[in-house]
Amino acid sequence: MGSSRRADDAAVAQLQAIPLYRTLLRAKALRSGTVDGNGTLHVEVDLRAVVGPRLAALGITDASGLFPPSVRGTIVLESAAEPTSPNGLRESWIFDGPAAVFDLLDRIPSARIGTPALDAIPGTPSALVRMRLKPSLLADPAFGGTAFAAWRDRAIFAEKLLGRPLRAEIAEDLAGPAVFALYETDDDTEAEAVFALELSRSDRLAGLLDMLFGLGALTERATVRRYRGVATGSFVTDSGGPGLAVAVDGPVLMVATSRARLESAIDTRRAGAHRGGIAVAEGDSAASWNAVSASAFVAHGWARLARSADEPKLPRAPTTASLWPEGASGWRLEGHGPSPAITADPILPFLRSVFGRRQRDGD
Repeated sequence: MGSSRRADDAAVAQLQAIPLYRTLLRAKALRSGTVDGNGTLHVEVDLRAVVGPRLAALGITDASGLFPPSVRGTIVLESAAEPTSPNGLRESWIFDGPAAVFDLLDRIPSARIGTPALDAIPGTPSALVRMRLKPSLLADPAFGGTAFAAWRDRAIFAEKLLGRPLRAEIAEDLAGPAVFALYETDDDTEAEAVFALELSRSDRLAGLLDMLFGLGALTERATVRRYRGVATGSFVTDSGGPGLAVAVDGPVLMVATSRARLESAIDTRRAGAHRGGIAVAEGDSAASWNAVSASAFVAHGWARLARSADEPKLPRAPTTASLWPEGASGWRLEGHGPSPAITADPILPFLRSVFGRRQRDGD
């Protein structure tokens, strides 16, 4: 019992040394923690206790069912394990059983992830996510559980209004490989983004967008024009924050936060230009999701989500992470870098900034 007690104390001390993980202690989400003889930290975490309040603050209620009740992690502090190694973390997290938040990811290994979607990513992103999606889940009547009930109700209303099975059509037309790229701006609290998704069939989705563009133009909420022969539509929010620009160019659906970013993506895909910015390792084809980030915006966003102090705004080494199928229904997240593995993901900090601005401007 004595050694177990000392290990628990050591586990708490190691978590205290990682700013983002201090929130596990404040939320009383740490179910167990031990440190073995090699200095490796082993923990079990109540994920819902951590994530639920954060999502509720963003207006996303009834979201606890999106996540598994617990997750087991192994964390190696490289500077502690190897004194000559630079500061960094090596992590492996196991999510036991199915989780709705991962339902859209394809568990079947594939040699292709994010191409030709990756070919449409312009400029120099500071963070990037590649993923293999399983679009057929979009048409599942129970997709997302209670957390997505309002979204499903709106989709059903739209389908009745148009007399078309929109979700089934979209699920059939999406091929799956997708890429999300994030770009820094002069404002530390905002960022721009481009999302590219490969299509197996583009005509129906292009026709649906044409209809949406027409309705937007009639209500003066959209600007519609052709660029390099492609019908594009851009929508500006009332808050003045990031807008939305959409187009289907060949086999790729493109969504961007501005018309300039969208047109740059079209140019990039047509030119076959090589994307600059952050390097993206090929990874293993069995991974369903890969992410890499060297973004100060992303680091700031995760610090705010965890309610921890900002890290110094210095040039950042990349943090990388990959999500793999584990067993029949579980998942394994592996990461490496100066920050915890989850901070490789730019999507949640980006959504936080968008929702946060809309909430502030609506007050």
